[in-house]
Amino acid sequence: MVLVETISGSPGETELAGEKLAKVLLLGDVILLVGDLGMGKTAFTRGIARGLGISARVQSPTFVIVKTYDGDKPLAHADLYRFDDEQVFGIELLELGSPDVVTVIEWANRAAELFEPFAPLTVSFENCGAESFRKLLFCSNDEAWGVRLAAVEL
Repeated sequence: MVLVETISGSPGETELAGEKLAKVLLLGDVILLVGDLGMGKTAFTRGIARGLGISARVQSPTFVIVKTYDGDKPLAHADLYRFDDEQVFGIELLELGSPDVVTVIEWANRAAELFEPFAPLTVSFENCGAESFRKLLFCSNDEAWGVRLAAVEL
């Protein structure tokens, strides 16, 4: 079910949405990011990292698969872009879904069913027609996310 829908007009606004979301994130949370290339998944993750007190430069971990960052709350940032659905099941996704980190997974549609037990929040990025405008849809089957998202203005 869609809990929140917002429009971002720039990469900076996309980062800000991630930073706002970080205010309600708890250790053990899993955030699944879905969208085409260049839609803002990594920018959104940079905002989450900033909101979690992480000062390191956050880049897409496409070639390392998973990168971890230390902050007020640690972040595990994964990117499944290079893998097809079957390959993903063969990857050891260390720390993902751990109760000791916040987990963000780009291209999560390639393995979303692996993370269903964690009651994830899915953020879908859609093009709104204009080059820099994106629609961000925040969805979850867990009603607790609705309460948490209501506490921030995305």
